[in-house]
Amino acid sequence: MRFRFEPEHDALRSSLRRLLDKYVVGAGGGQPEGDLKETDPDLLRRLADEVGVFALAVPERFGGAGFGLLELGVVFEEAGRSLLGAPLLATTAAAQLLVASGDEAACRHHLPGLAAGELIATVALTEDDPNEPAAHATTATRSGDSWTITGSKRAVLDVDSASALIVSAAAPEGTSLFTVDPTGPGVELVATPSVDLTRRLYDVRLSQAPAAVVGEVGAAETAIMRTLDVLRTLLAAEQVGITRACLDMAAEWAKEREQFGRTIGSFQAIKHKLANVALEHEAAVSAELMALFTADNSPADLPAVARTAAYICGEAALLAAQENIQVHGGMGATWEHSAHFYLRRAHLDRQLLGSPQQHLEALAVHAETSVPALI
Repeated sequence: MRFRFEPEHDALRSSLRRLLDKYVVGAGGGQPEGDLKETDPDLLRRLADEVGVFALAVPERFGGAGFGLLELGVVFEEAGRSLLGAPLLATTAAAQLLVASGDEAACRHHLPGLAAGELIATVALTEDDPNEPAAHATTATRSGDSWTITGSKRAVLDVDSASALIVSAAAPEGTSLFTVDPTGPGVELVATPSVDLTRRLYDVRLSQAPAAVVGEVGAAETAIMRTLDVLRTLLAAEQVGITRACLDMAAEWAKEREQFGRTIGSFQAIKHKLANVALEHEAAVSAELMALFTADNSPADLPAVARTAAYICGEAALLAAQENIQVHGGMGATWEHSAHFYLRRAHLDRQLLGSPQQHLEALAVHAETSVPALI
């Protein structure tokens, strides 16, 4: 097994980069006009039609391209590099959760539209703790053949633009999945202030909202955990893109900016900063690739590998974004420059699916339960 991207992945990366450089924050070097959280509809159409990003990891029998997470990893790297604000993570989460649920009817109903970029969907899995997706307070009640859901979900991505919402809730039989109309009765969307100005987060409040079952009632926890591990892996890829973008940006500025008659890149302190980021980037790439290959080839091992990648890549992205601002000086923190947008995205990504401390705690528990005791 070769842990690297192949030429076809590089071709995908080049096509995506050419497209994203025309539209998004990271490519412009500053703040674009208008709302940073608004995605150009033309960009969504071209991402779907010209690159096929939404179809990559969707099975062919549901209208997708049938590739794996490795190909999606390329997409998420470029999304991080360019600070893409499109509902890519949300829609990918919904598609992965539908596939993991094993519900053929739900997959046939939703996945062709998701793959074609015609349907935006998202998931609402967490309440107070992103490491405990099994519903605690959100409950599902059955009346005959109908279901309603009551409760609250936090940190739901892009639900304002979604036409389908997949919610986890506690049914009498156990944790279950349901689809809910985000614009339907009993659903309230409350915008959540976020440090990241390029992503939309909402709390979703449900009050006897009509719902339809996805998968087997009471048997959703495995699908949820699998999906969260996949999302941690893809966020790790995005964090690698952030790290690379910040390193390139800082290195380029260090070669241009002059102080005391010489470029600042010639100063030892700047060299050390860039060298440290470069080392962290290499470690992050290794962790990312290991997680992507594990997801495609050894899914049983993914929980620990995804947590490892989430920790390593999250710390690398934060360091790179911080040092990028330091190299740029005060200019890096102004609205006229994009450096601080990377820092904002790095901070949010580190908290979306568990904090670094929570990843380490989960890995410690995994080590205790999986490594035989020495006698």
